[in-house]
Amino acid sequence: MIQVFQQQYTLVQSTRSIVFGFLADQIKDDLNTPVSAFDNKTIRDLLEHNAFCYYNWLACFARQMPPLADQNNTTLDDIRRLYFHVDDSVAIFLQTFHEKMGSPITGIHDTMGRLSATPLQLFTHVLTHEFHHKGQIMSMCRLLGHPPPDTDVSNFFNP
Repeated sequence: MIQVFQQQYTLVQSTRSIVFGFLADQIKDDLNTPVSAFDNKTIRDLLEHNAFCYYNWLACFARQMPPLADQNNTTLDDIRRLYFHVDDSVAIFLQTFHEKMGSPITGIHDTMGRLSATPLQLFTHVLTHEFHHKGQIMSMCRLLGHPPPDTDVSNFFNP
């Protein structure tokens, strides 16, 4: 079963690489440009928020790891380094819980307090959360004058 989750995450990483490549080639300085339609958030804000979501749920909540220190992630290289922590957290999470994906984990979440969720629920949440924000990021790019590429998983279907 762990292989299915690992393959699913590999697809997520593949779409993320399309996003990062586009941001590196086209967005550049607009990474930190506030977008009024998104409450003056920046693309960087959403990328960082999403990375911290992965870490907070899969490492802090599920495995009781300490939170990542706040960093000044202002460049795309900074953000990419942050996602190395995400990738490590996902790998360790899947290895730790692969035989217990339906067993509840009870713990304290930093903003939601005490709650219980299964590893399957946590993994599903962080993946769908990333895709939600990826859509927002692509909309932000368009609003900043940069028509985005197709970043869907279907790009990796075989012809």
